Amino acid sequence: MLIFISIVGIGLLILFHESGHFLAAKAFGMKAEKFYLGFPPALVKRKMGETEYGVGFIPLGGYVKIMGMTREEEIPAGEEQRAYYSQPVWQRIMTIAAGPLMNVFLAGLLFFVFYYQGVPNYRPNTTVAQVVSGSGAQNAGIRPGDKILAVDGVKSGDPEAMRTFLQQHPEQKVTVAIERGGRQMVLKATVGRNPGDASQGQLGIGFGEDLAGTLPMPVFQAGKDAVSDLGFITKEVFIAIKNIFISEQGRSQLSSPIGIVAVSSETISLGWGIYIRVLGLISLQLAIFNLLPLLPLDGGHVLFNLIEKIKGSPIRRETFERVSIIGLTLFAFLFIMGLMNDIQKLLGHGFGLNH
Repeated sequence: MLIFISIVGIGLLILFHESGHFLAAKAFGMKAEKFYLGFPPALVKRKMGETEYGVGFIPLGGYVKIMGMTREEEIPAGEEQRAYYSQPVWQRIMTIAAGPLMNVFLAGLLFFVFYYQGVPNYRPNTTVAQVVSGSGAQNAGIRPGDKILAVDGVKSGDPEAMRTFLQQHPEQKVTVAIERGGRQMVLKATVGRNPGDASQGQLGIGFGEDLAGTLPMPVFQAGKDAVSDLGFITKEVFIAIKNIFISEQGRSQLSSPIGIVAVSSETISLGWGIYIRVLGLISLQLAIFNLLPLLPLDGGHVLFNLIEKIKGSPIRRETFERVSIIGLTLFAFLFIMGLMNDIQKLLGHGFGLNH
């Protein structure tokens, strides 16, 4: 069920993208011949006015057909002035860019809703979420999932109190009482030193967290944080794109649609607020990806329209097709790489959101 909801959510992001192209084309007087929820062939369709509306057989995203998107397309007599390539360059560019811009707008709206409805408020608990490799905790046999009951006989349900006690006892041996699988155990551990501050002790464990409600934000602050997120995430996405080509680690983080669906479905189980934020992140990534100056992406069409404007004549069809093949080859390579990464994660420890 969570996977289905995730697929529907991502499909709506793509549909929102296509609606940008559709509305812009209509506004500039172009003839939008088809607008589908999903991709053809059509399961259900109905013509209203000059546009055929329908539900496609492939239930993901949306599809818009604007008359005259290619110069070789046969245009009905008397409608030449409504074809895409008959419009001024700036109108063609706006029609193409409207899709990604709708995704940017939607991302900002989702970020605003996330902050306004309430940011999840997490409080640490005494369950071990992670153990640092080579630390005193690992050497003592403490494992993720263990519940810390006491340290040196000091019992506390407050993990911060335990952390403070350990910070005050670097290089000292302590007795750690834990609960594992319903059984209580006592382990001996040596407190190490914090790499960032050698004067403080550190056992080498990370405590888990419990959701303790949400913290709603005022409208102005929610809007301000949403805009801040747009800028920060855009910068991070471009860094991630650059790392794909220069870093093995960057390539290992690449995901296919399978990974995107898996991660977004897992976030639903963490709360609808988190899912809304993740949808906003995917929407913004979709916008940025589509604006890359490569065919057949929207950014490639924008670039070729600008080149035509500068040179004052149409670009040859052969050139357009060759550049498109280069772009499609690159995307196929990246898709296969992301798919292999996702398969490795699925066969291994999954996508790690619930660990």
